[in-house]
Amino acid sequence: MKLSDWWLMRHELLLFITIVAVMLGEIYTKPGSKNKIFLVALSMFSVVAAIGIFPVPHGELFGGMYKTDAVRTLVKNILQIGSLVVMFQSIEWLRQLEKQEKIGEYFVIILASLLGMFFMISAGDLMMLYIGLETATIPLAVLAAYDSYRNQSAEAGVKLILLSALSTGVMLFGISMIYGTTGSIYFAEIATRFGSNPLQILAFVFLFSGFAFKIALVPFHFWAPDVYEGAPMNITSYLSTISKGAAAFALVLVLYTVFGSIVEIWQPMIYTLAIITMLVGNLFALRQKNMKRFLAYSSIAQAGFILLGIMGNSQAGMASVVYFLLVYVFSNLAAFGVISAIYYTTGKENMNDYKGL
Repeated sequence: MKLSDWWLMRHELLLFITIVAVMLGEIYTKPGSKNKIFLVALSMFSVVAAIGIFPVPHGELFGGMYKTDAVRTLVKNILQIGSLVVMFQSIEWLRQLEKQEKIGEYFVIILASLLGMFFMISAGDLMMLYIGLETATIPLAVLAAYDSYRNQSAEAGVKLILLSALSTGVMLFGISMIYGTTGSIYFAEIATRFGSNPLQILAFVFLFSGFAFKIALVPFHFWAPDVYEGAPMNITSYLSTISKGAAAFALVLVLYTVFGSIVEIWQPMIYTLAIITMLVGNLFALRQKNMKRFLAYSSIAQAGFILLGIMGNSQAGMASVVYFLLVYVFSNLAAFGVISAIYYTTGKENMNDYKGL
């Protein structure tokens, strides 16, 4: 492998360097100077996000396990900038945590989760997809339970990790059946060998169910409102936007590149799920009294809109999903930014508390 080939992985390598730097800063910084870690982490990640904007050539590494192109790079840049916004929104919250000496860990965990999302987006085979998905999910459970002095936060972390383990087991079972029926884990090879075999259809359903949990599609959405309500405000924002955006794009990628041969099977299924998800998400949102639960159901409804773009099974469909993710990420971050500002000023997050604002 040439040294220039590593430039294809610049997003992941720069994130890894930032994580190591923050960990070393956490180790060697005195207890009374933890606020310096905050400045170092934000500065380094801002530079990483800026470097990511520069164009990168198309290519693949590790025999096709890792792939990159203009669309993948664009999605990574969207997620990086969105994560940077979340970090800036976390300033007030981190000041409250300063006495607990938990600032460095926060940046390490959130960047490790983002690193997993990047590997998932650039996956060229099922193994890289699975590893990236789990590398992104486990830190999210830690972040949900990050506020250890609140029972709701600990409960959110437990719910997320248990239900995530269940969905991961289902997805891994589907992956094993795909490998058993096609003899390969590479996307390009599976696409040529995948058909309407009943066992292969069942494998696809299992794999799709795992993604449906991550995106919070109905009926796999039950965890989202409780976890969003219990997690710290900025973590809820990260879960609702960055995590969902990465999983949605990975699902689009897998459907288009791997399961294009059975489009007549999954299109009606996605059409039905989209209608049910939008209906349930919007109707249940109207009944909520807590702002975080309200945005949780709104996020569920948005997942239904993402499915509508997937149904196109074309370049226009892919473009519509990426464009929707771009608008969704930053509009949702703006909404959570307002809620965060009010919460950290007044300590209130219910709709009735907004009267007279």
